[in-house]
Amino acid sequence: MRTYRNWIDGAWASDSGAMIERHSPAHGALLARFQASGPDHVAAAVTAARRAFDRRGGWPSFPASQRAGLLQKLADLMERDAERLAVIEAEEVGKPIRFARGEVAGSIELTRYAGALAWQISGDVFSHLGDDKLGLVTREPRGVVGMIIPWNFPLVTLFQKLPFALAAGCSVVVKPSELTSGTALEVAALSAEAGFPAGVINIVTGTGSDVGEALTDHPGIDMMSFTGSTAVGKRIAGKAGAALKRVALELGGKAANTVFADADLEAALDGVLFGMILNQGEECCAGSRLLVEQSIARDFVERLVERARKIVVGMPLDERTDIGALIHEQHLEKVLGYIAKGQAEGAQLAIGGDRLRRDGLEKGFFVGPTVLTRVTPAMTVFREEIFGPVLTVTPFDGVEQAVALANDTAFGLANGLWTKDVDKALQVSKRLKSGTVYVNTYLETAPQLPFGGFKQSGIGRENGLDGLLEFTEVKSTFVKLGARPPALPHVHAGPR
Repeated sequence: MRTYRNWIDGAWASDSGAMIERHSPAHGALLARFQASGPDHVAAAVTAARRAFDRRGGWPSFPASQRAGLLQKLADLMERDAERLAVIEAEEVGKPIRFARGEVAGSIELTRYAGALAWQISGDVFSHLGDDKLGLVTREPRGVVGMIIPWNFPLVTLFQKLPFALAAGCSVVVKPSELTSGTALEVAALSAEAGFPAGVINIVTGTGSDVGEALTDHPGIDMMSFTGSTAVGKRIAGKAGAALKRVALELGGKAANTVFADADLEAALDGVLFGMILNQGEECCAGSRLLVEQSIARDFVERLVERARKIVVGMPLDERTDIGALIHEQHLEKVLGYIAKGQAEGAQLAIGGDRLRRDGLEKGFFVGPTVLTRVTPAMTVFREEIFGPVLTVTPFDGVEQAVALANDTAFGLANGLWTKDVDKALQVSKRLKSGTVYVNTYLETAPQLPFGGFKQSGIGRENGLDGLLEFTEVKSTFVKLGARPPALPHVHAGPR
């Protein structure tokens, strides 16, 4: 069992107080204890971050090469401790260890990429404004960034923000989920070993009401970066708007995986199944809606169900496991409630749908792969984010109906499409209203590609150069060269 305090100003905080206990969602054993923090802890972290940012010679003044070097050193240390990080991630979230290892590797890759970008923060010079004029456009770090991280991908979602903010020269205060704080705190300790100055990275654990609200409201925070539900994102955006504070939001999704009859159906079956089961379906980009061309729908769904029967639901640290445990019992009940509602509204259950209590799974929150067929756009399960291993199936006839169904959602984070016709793939992808489109694959991307949502799936972008620029402000400087400023125009005073 691991016990942590907050990480503030380059060290473990010494204060004691109430603790939050995290029990395994798979078997109930106590995994870790995190500090139950409040506004005072947030204030201390913000003070440390402000000092690291504002002091003369502070973090923004570090040469890009030095910031890049520290990020590369952090990546090296994460690589050294990759298995420990993966085990913590798998146990706290309930996810399979195989996938957790991939997420640690992805976080390391993001860190190395952000470090490389630190060298490339460029500006513009306008030297043709006239012989005696020069215009400069430069980018400066936004300041102290508050980050709120969700429980489903605690390491990856942190590293889609943290290394880019650090590369830009910002200092940060991070609130991880109170359910899955372990990897963020482990990384904070590694940052000190890497040589990051005190106060550049601060971690405060606790609930959203006690820590998240205080962080969002603190006047010392220049920008909020949040990943989580659309409802909470709207609340943060409202508070940020009232304070004219910058905000970046990565929110919910309701992605469609659209399979055309001319697709490589073997690849599509694997991709659709993967998009459904990854992280137990607790994934904002989960391919939770299958849109399949009518002419192949029956055969495709039958083959998909047969593959789903082979999916292994099990303990997070079992190498054979494909689906682990849902995050907690309340979420389990929510997922089961959606499945029941779908059936009540007319959907047909093809596989799954129940809580699993067999083969040593009795103490955990397990749901196997679940497929609902005969789903129409009027049904709740078609429209709302379920966040579990649940797939809805809706047939379509032709490209026009496929695009209309895919876009028939309030969300716009991701979509997938499967076809061997390159022209069709490009034309359809242009028409899909989402920040990411996966073509003949699913949930596969690269650090260079920006990630974010259309519509109610968010504001701003993470990853890629855009992910770095999110954490910068643009400044224009106009320089008068070799001459005195222009004289004021003559003003006639009038009669006295």
